[in-house]
Amino acid sequence: MKTLDCIIVGYNDVDFNDFMQKQKQFINRSGSYVELKTNSIMLNNKRSTYMELLNEVLTTSTGRASNLSAFEMPSLALAYLASFLRKRNFSVEIVNFFNFDKSKLVDLLLESPRAVVITTTYYVDDEPIKQIVKFIREHNTEVKIIVGGPRIFNICYASKPHTQDLLFRAIGADIYINDSQGETTLEKVLICLKDGSFKDLAKVPNVIYKVDSKTFNRTERVIESNDLNENSVDWSNFKPDFYVPTTYMRTARSCPFSCAFCNYPSFAGSHTVSSIEIIEEEMRYLHDNGVKNIIFIDDTFNVPLPRFKNICRMMIRNKFNFNWVSFFRCSNSDDEAFDLMQQSGCIGVYLGIESGDQQILKNMNKFADVNKYRYGIKKLTERGILTLASLIVGFPGENRETVLNTINFLQESPTTFYNVQLYYHDTLAPIQKRKEEFGIIGSGYSWQHNSMGWEQAADWMEYMLKNISNTIPLPLYGFSIWAIPYLMQHHMSVSQIISFAKDARGLLLRSLPDTPVDFSDDIKQMASNFGTPKSTAIAG
Repeated sequence: MKTLDCIIVGYNDVDFNDFMQKQKQFINRSGSYVELKTNSIMLNNKRSTYMELLNEVLTTSTGRASNLSAFEMPSLALAYLASFLRKRNFSVEIVNFFNFDKSKLVDLLLESPRAVVITTTYYVDDEPIKQIVKFIREHNTEVKIIVGGPRIFNICYASKPHTQDLLFRAIGADIYINDSQGETTLEKVLICLKDGSFKDLAKVPNVIYKVDSKTFNRTERVIESNDLNENSVDWSNFKPDFYVPTTYMRTARSCPFSCAFCNYPSFAGSHTVSSIEIIEEEMRYLHDNGVKNIIFIDDTFNVPLPRFKNICRMMIRNKFNFNWVSFFRCSNSDDEAFDLMQQSGCIGVYLGIESGDQQILKNMNKFADVNKYRYGIKKLTERGILTLASLIVGFPGENRETVLNTINFLQESPTTFYNVQLYYHDTLAPIQKRKEEFGIIGSGYSWQHNSMGWEQAADWMEYMLKNISNTIPLPLYGFSIWAIPYLMQHHMSVSQIISFAKDARGLLLRSLPDTPVDFSDDIKQMASNFGTPKSTAIAG
């Protein structure tokens, strides 16, 4: 039997309440706990996500246990890596969602694979990675564990080698890949393991690998630039039940903008796009094999605008009839684009509004006009496209007036949903260059500047949740607008999802004091209001 070159492990969804309790110990020094608190509710005397609340409502409604998780959808990072390696004749198996697929991982580890690869998309903390590593070690002590992706690249970018070593020892893997892409490095690492030449890792760029219990070797940095067209996901390498009926898709890499709070473009490199011909080919295969819903992960799907219109026209011409959602810059659009979106099947967009105050948008380097925001929201709403406005509170320059302007903006130009986030000061983002101008002190969720501190911003977050009435709060953790296609595949209607979010708002507000609350009667009423999906959703 052919030896398995690697297993790729996708997302690990750690217990939300456990994660919150760890953040609570810093409650007087950081806004991290408040950020989580305003995105969760008290359920059975513990902090829970909206998806956990929805499962409780569904269980009450149907009398059968529901265990839905949006992380059950196919991991695009995992699909991309597996496709990349299989094209190069590596033997690869996938474990998409660690929480649901542990028994599969155990069976694969019994086959004595050469390596296990752990992706780190979405992680801002190392605990999920540590849990996977620990689990692997319990079932196979010999296999090499490789960790790469955004979390590892961020650690390497932001920390000195000594700090990196401390973090990597705590994680417990054997090999770390230090590149914003990393797939070519992974290929070379697997070749070394396949040839039995672990020492040859010293010749592979972008690698940090363990020599002994305390020592790591670092190889030279060679920035990768992998061709998007050549390496588009070959979905024929996967069984349809992996990606049908809902999947993610990428048509571009990086972002052409330079928002002052974001360091992503400096990590990801220049904005690069796939050809429409390649996108069409990928979509045709997905359509012909039963995909109904696509989530585009491009940071700026509608930029450049002419290309975006051509993608929409292509979907219309082929009659793919996908339901799709994406990030969207409504300040970079026009009426023709709005029409094409509707005709091509767009059901919802995530709008990085950030602020309804023009001066704050200028401080953010957003190149956005509040009036264009208003117009875009109006036109999207007229076409029945769901909208989620993402807001940031506390950016340098923020004060009482600017927050009230944002509230008034959303009251006058309501989106379907909104989410309010506490400003996170990334010292590697462009805004750091203006720290003297704004009097910025601190980092992360622990900061202050000339006009506000994180404590005041946290108070304003709660004020906004209590006083914005024309739109519905929708937490980002395990839910957000990205969960809507997933819930639709489980036979929930958009109106049911909106109704659930409206009812959940009351529970969210009553959870803000952070004291135990009995929501049993509320959940019974929500179950009654929600109704029963056509097919009970039981996952896992």
